[in-house]
Amino acid sequence: MKLYEHPFSSAAFKCRAVVHELGLPVTLVTVDMMKGEHKSPEFLAKNPNGKVPTLVDDDGFCVWESNAILCYLAARKPESGLLPSDARGMAQVQQWLQWQATTFSLSTGEVMSETVYAKFFNRAKDEAKYAAGLEKVRRDLALLEKTLTGREFLCGKLTLADFSIVSGLFLRTPMGVDLEAFPNVKAWVNRMESRESVRKSLPPL
Repeated sequence: MKLYEHPFSSAAFKCRAVVHELGLPVTLVTVDMMKGEHKSPEFLAKNPNGKVPTLVDDDGFCVWESNAILCYLAARKPESGLLPSDARGMAQVQQWLQWQATTFSLSTGEVMSETVYAKFFNRAKDEAKYAAGLEKVRRDLALLEKTLTGREFLCGKLTLADFSIVSGLFLRTPMGVDLEAFPNVKAWVNRMESRESVRKSLPPL
């Protein structure tokens, strides 16, 4: 399998982490976004959205959307338990994956747009947009803080939900996101980032 990705993509980061967690034979292929490789006809044939990450299996089967990629990877090793097979366990994981896609990725994306990406693309930071995004991130962190009370992981045990959601916080320092007011979240992030699979997936900062 090949994972087409970019080192500073949070969506690609979580896929790399799960690849390492599962020990799957996946080759990482860096897509040069600055050169527009993600918009090339060759890449668009794999992912018509022109985005990373994109997973291509050995027989040419393509999967895009990071959370779908996570599920595909976990299904290759069901014994890992990262994607539970029982109805309630699966529903819990899926609700967090959908929350990440519809809520948390949007709020963290607003903050990243005015910090990490603004610097990357050499444009001025919009302070009003940044402040609005940061307020939404804090709203989401409050929800995570409550959920993590008395538990180590979001669903009680390590699952795809943890890898998916923690990916939005690996650039928290350049984003200006402080976790001091959210001790349960801070401990959970430290717990996740102490895992070898996550450490190996972090880009050089």
